[in-house]
Amino acid sequence: NDGAKGENGTPVAAPPTAGSYRTPIPVAKPTTRLMSQKPINSRCPGIDPHDILKEREYRITQRMALRLKELDSLNQSLNSENLKIKAEIEYKAIKLLDFQKQVRREVLSCMQRDTTLETAFNSKLYKRTKKQSLREVRITEKLERQQKEEQKRKKRQKHQEFLNAILQHAKEFRDHHRQVVQKTQKLAKAVRIYHENAEREEKKERERIEKERLKRLMNEDEEGYRKLIDEKKDKRLAHLLAQTDEFIQDMTNMVKKHQEDLRNARLKKKKKLERRKKKLEVEKDMKDKGELDASASITDSNSKLSVDTTA
Repeated sequence: NDGAKGENGTPVAAPPTAGSYRTPIPVAKPTTRLMSQKPINSRCPGIDPHDILKEREYRITQRMALRLKELDSLNQSLNSENLKIKAEIEYKAIKLLDFQKQVRREVLSCMQRDTTLETAFNSKLYKRTKKQSLREVRITEKLERQQKEEQKRKKRQKHQEFLNAILQHAKEFRDHHRQVVQKTQKLAKAVRIYHENAEREEKKERERIEKERLKRLMNEDEEGYRKLIDEKKDKRLAHLLAQTDEFIQDMTNMVKKHQEDLRNARLKKKKKLERRKKKLEVEKDMKDKGELDASASITDSNSKLSVDTTA
């Protein structure tokens, strides 16, 4: 790196040694292009990073161009085959810089696209497309035809099974409803027979109870008659019997009252006759002395008394 300098101050490439083919990269002289663009101001504006990056890229480009020229001159002057190969590799590597940048941009764009939420979970985007040969295409078409035929066969089979299931269901539906109708008819017949027998038995029982009731009524068995009515729970007859009992009780009370009234009237009349008889006896005793008028009155009173007693 400490080689001699040329007239303009740039270092001159040293001759290649036995162990190395590479010469030091010349350092470009600082340019005054940026300094001439902005006037010197009393206040320092600071350093612009964009300008620094542009200057860096510019210097790298100049150094790469200079290195390419050096490699071209070295390929003609080198005698060692190994050194020539290394120089050619470096020359081609520098030539592929633009291609490397393009590849890096594509990789970065793919990474940005694959890491987004829309494409991160889509596994098909990460598969490589395979080039198919004619044989593979024919095999694929054959497999597709077989798959379509198998799908059609399964579809026809499924449709046939569906139709058979519908027919079987219709048959079972008819049989089920036929059995339901038969069971309903049997049940209705059994219910009708049961009610007819029950009605017949009930009629016989009513006739028996009626005959028994009439028999006890004819035998004047009042207690048995009432017991049958209570067992039968005939409200009409029970009401009639209650009214009859009430009427009989009223008649009995009226007869008792009438008899009591007659008894009281007879006692009063008897007491009255006794008083009158005593009075007449007193009058008779008083008129026994021979008064004629008194005897006549006594005879009249005796005749009246005999008439009252006969009445």
